[in-house]
This record gives sequence, structure tokens and C-alpha cells, in this order.
Amino acid sequence: MSTITIHLKNKEEETLMENLLKKMKISFEKNEEDFELTEEMKRVIDNALQQDRSQFVDAFESLKEISEKYGI
Repeated sequence: MSTITIHLKNKEEETLMENLLKKMKISFEKNEEDFELTEEMKRVIDNALQQDRSQFVDAFESLKEISEKYGI
């Protein structure tokens, strides 16, 4: 068995490649140990860390608000 390593630029490429390999019935393994944050991810995290924590909403409250707003 041969091994090929592919470095994908983003989630879109990853999804495209996964779908292609599945359609071609080619088995594959994902190695997510070398995960790196994108610059956008880092920016979002940095912005979140600078927010006033007294204004935070917990996950359950957030899901409740989303459910009420969008009727899901």
C-alpha cells in the first residue's frame, strides 16, 4: 500500500478532497494532529479574549436565543 500526503489550504479544499475520494471509493485517513489556526481564527479568538466577560452568555443561553430567534 502506498501513502500520499496532501496539505490542504482550508476547510473547503478538505471537504472537496474528502468527497472526491469517497466517490472514487478510495480509502483515506485524516491526520489532524498538525492542526494550525488560520490568521482569521486567531483574530476572532483575540477579539473574544478582549471582550468584557461579564457580558458573556453561556452556551445553553446562546442556543436558546438562537432557537427563539430563528424558530429552530
